[in-house]
Amino acid sequence: MVLYHGSALALERVRVALSVRNVVFLPFYYAKDTKIYDKYGLDVELIQMRSDLQLAGLASGEIDFTPSAGPAANAIAAGLPLKGLAILYRAPLFSLVGPASLANVKELEGKKVAVSRIGSESHRYGSQMLEFGGADAKKVTFIQTGSTSVSLTAIQQGSVNAAVLSPPFTGIMAEKGYKILARSRSLAEAPWLGLVANRHKIEKQTEQVRNMLRSMRDVTAAIRRDKAAVVAYIEKGFNVSAANALESYEDIHGVMVDGLLLRDEPIQKYLDTSHARGEISKRLTVGEMFDFSLLRSLK
Repeated sequence: MVLYHGSALALERVRVALSVRNVVFLPFYYAKDTKIYDKYGLDVELIQMRSDLQLAGLASGEIDFTPSAGPAANAIAAGLPLKGLAILYRAPLFSLVGPASLANVKELEGKKVAVSRIGSESHRYGSQMLEFGGADAKKVTFIQTGSTSVSLTAIQQGSVNAAVLSPPFTGIMAEKGYKILARSRSLAEAPWLGLVANRHKIEKQTEQVRNMLRSMRDVTAAIRRDKAAVVAYIEKGFNVSAANALESYEDIHGVMVDGLLLRDEPIQKYLDTSHARGEISKRLTVGEMFDFSLLRSLK
């Protein structure tokens, strides 16, 4: 609820953890800088934190929300009291990038590929892109760099043969003449980024959660509606070329989920596949992973 004290507006402090400052998380930055959060009485602090630490932070109450819907599945399977509340993107935005001399993904067998962290989403989808392209991921050596920006440096310096990157880094490398060997958005539809919270927060601070969902609904509509303004924001805010900003916008626009809801069928398929691949410790149902009731209740 928005509270007024005289003429001043009192905003609720909310902590949202993002893994890196990256255009992939555009909805969160754009909502903050265009004061969409303020409209719903939220003072949102965007905190940089590794995705595995984000989930522990949610469980402890140190963090209020994270967009890490994909990684949350294993945490929920392991018993952490978390729930997915919304889905922003229906597919991840990773790309497998290598030098122009590489003909195809198969040629990466026996070579080194940079990922941010072993076990991270970049590692997971890097493996899937390799397999989708006909390569045996077990024959590839994944190099843990710590962040996507370091992976970018590693491939530029030639210390790895390819890297798993996301916008705007994908566009930066394409402009330098590197080849995009595969894109994860070509894989099956899956809940990637969204909104995840502690079940206790959902029960005890329901209106704050609703206001966060309202903010995310509004910002996705604004991104779809205000293309020119958003492209200009990406160009300036992430210090990239106009062409890169446009490509990043189109990548994000192409995977954003209308209404922040996916059908149960692709979500269940994603959960079953993740369990079969050993990525989550037990089979989860959609209801165990997500609760869309607050989102559906918004007016």
